[in-house]
Formats: sequence, structure tokens, C-alpha cells
Amino acid sequence: MKIDKSASEQQGGFFSFAKESVLAYWEQRDARERRLLSAAFVVVVVAIIYSLLIDPALSGRADLQKKIPQLRQQVAEMAILSQQSAQMNTAMAENIPAITREIVDASLQRWAVKPQTLSVSDDVVRLQLSSIAYSGLMEWLLEMQKSSRLTVDDARVSALPEPGMVSVTLTLRQQRNAS
Repeated sequence: MKIDKSASEQQGGFFSFAKESVLAYWEQRDARERRLLSAAFVVVVVAIIYSLLIDPALSGRADLQKKIPQLRQQVAEMAILSQQSAQMNTAMAENIPAITREIVDASLQRWAVKPQTLSVSDDVVRLQLSSIAYSGLMEWLLEMQKSSRLTVDDARVSALPEPGMVSVTLTLRQQRNAS
């Protein structure tokens, strides 16, 4: 039984050939050239290590040190803006009158919309519209959100055969407390 060594020789062939070539080249050099080549190899390896590992870490650290004062300034500005926002929410909640049927009815009349049903109680508005343009509905909701701080708790929207028209049942809640 003969073992075929040609496959293993082919796999390691390139590396063994390269190793033999380097060793032959090394043996042909005298001691002074070997020292110079060794020193050049060490310099190249150190340069590669520095450029791939050390320099990116040092430059990244320097960049972060430069950005820290700016980032701290931004954090302080955000804290101030957050405080102002909380104060404005409190002020807005205090200045908004309680929602009434008359306010909702007047708003719908401005949009030329007649509700099928409308009830208002305890900051909750329940409303049913049989036919309204979807874009008009969205604009009316935005207006009510801005003027009376009404938000949608529940919405059931059904498309009508006419393009862009919907039938909708809404439950809206007035946000009076600062959140």
C-alpha cells in the first residue's frame, strides 16, 4: 500500500518553496547585511503595529478630548431647553379652558362639517362624522390639538366609495395636566 504524498506536498508547496527561497537568500548574505535586513524588518513591523493599533487610538482620544467641552455645552443647553419646555407645558395647561360642546361645534362649523353625534363630558369628546374628506379631518384634528389640546384616544375610520372621503368615529381627550 503506497501513500500518496503529492497532495500534501502540493498544499505546502508554495510555503515550503517560499521558506526555502528566503533561507537561501538569507544564507547568501554576510553578517552585516543580515543585521541591516533584521533592523529594517523590525522597523517595518513596528511601523505597521503603530499605524494600525496605536495611532488610531491616540488620535481618537485627542479628538474626543477636543469635543468634550462642546458636548458639555450641548448638554447644558438641552437641560435649559428641557426646563423651559416643562414650564411652558405647565403654563399652557393652566391657560386652556375646559372643552365644551360649543367649542367643538363652532370648530366643526368653521370646517362646514355637521356631526351625526357629538357629546362632551369630563374633558372627553365623542364624535361621529358620516362623510368628511380625510385631509380635512386631519387638519381639523391638528387645529383642535393646537387650540384645545385634544388628543385622539380612539378612532374608527372607514373609507367611503368616493375617493378621499371617510366615515369616522372619534374619542378625543383634552390634555390639561403637564405631562
